[in-house]
Amino acid sequence: MVNNYQPISFSERIHEIDGIRGFALLGILMMNIMSFATPMMQDGMDQQATERFTGQYNEWSIFFINTFVTTNFYTMFSFLFGLGFYIFLSRAQNKVQSTNVLFLRRMGMLLIFGILHGVLLWYGDILWTYAVTGILLLFFYKLPPKINLIIGVSLLGVFTVFLLLMSILLFGVNVPVEGAFPLPFDMTETIHEGSYSELIILNSTFLGISLMNIIFLVPNVLAVFLIGLYAAQKGIFNHLEENKGLINKVAIVGLGIGLPVKILTGYAVTYQSLDSAWSMLSMLSSTMGGPLMSLGYIALFLIIVRKLPALVKVLQPVGQMALTNYIMQTVIMMIIFYGFNLFNRVDAVYFIPIVLAVFIVQVIYSHLWMRVFRFGPLEWIWRTVTYLKVLPIKRR
Repeated sequence: MVNNYQPISFSERIHEIDGIRGFALLGILMMNIMSFATPMMQDGMDQQATERFTGQYNEWSIFFINTFVTTNFYTMFSFLFGLGFYIFLSRAQNKVQSTNVLFLRRMGMLLIFGILHGVLLWYGDILWTYAVTGILLLFFYKLPPKINLIIGVSLLGVFTVFLLLMSILLFGVNVPVEGAFPLPFDMTETIHEGSYSELIILNSTFLGISLMNIIFLVPNVLAVFLIGLYAAQKGIFNHLEENKGLINKVAIVGLGIGLPVKILTGYAVTYQSLDSAWSMLSMLSSTMGGPLMSLGYIALFLIIVRKLPALVKVLQPVGQMALTNYIMQTVIMMIIFYGFNLFNRVDAVYFIPIVLAVFIVQVIYSHLWMRVFRFGPLEWIWRTVTYLKVLPIKRR
């Protein structure tokens, strides 16, 4: 039975999904560079402004990223995860019986990737969250699409209402914000002068702190997973031409409502991060602004590629090896900011051009790699573990 386990072939892929996934990687890097380049995490815990974000042009750059990028693109990845989950299981179900076991191995390997990435390289890993939350999707796979959509939207709605009420309360009582607790290291000093073992301790500490946010993070990620699952169950991406009207409406509603919310939260994060009420309000980026903007971006992307199909061809190889590219972004950023001692020494105004330059490199090497190979290197390992079979990696 194991020999029947096979990943989907190139001809079976929905190329627009790979294109969107490649586009999402650009946003992921643009969001993450703030943490790669500065002690933003420690500054946030100490309730102090990050030096490299101060000054008019730096603030404009950070406001742009916080408005148009932050949460929008990892939420896009969450949507694609839910979509891919259904495609994976529905196709596997036609070939094998133990699809749950197959998926659990897939999530187990993703969790291993996430832990290794988060501990050995960079604490900001998102893969472990996707792996843990992804397992929960097995409970929703056979539910009607409408139910999954209602549950997903309801989860986001409940957290949105809670955050609004808490923000109103905090604006009323004006509670001062204090630092959480002192850390046993200084990020800048550790990265510039510390050993690799000290970097692992730093990563492990921040990764552990992020686990405390799991009660808020997992339901929000699950909610967007379910919206992606709904889109897959309804076959929207299998029939893009027939769903043009729906896609147009999603673009208008997603961007029309999401952008004002993100402008508000972008202002809060950029200019009012030390105020408790504004900090609470900024979390609407995760529960409302980000999900709406991500759906709007996806719909807008699909509208654009109707007229410009070459865009899919440019981004498709990047999306096909998304896991490899995600980890590779960390390696490249570590070389730039850790290897060349540029951590906390590069102003935010340079972040966008650095990201664009790195992403162009990723596009080029993704095209070169996918001309020769069927999968990215980490995708090949992931599939080998999932199917318990060494799959041929080179194209014939």
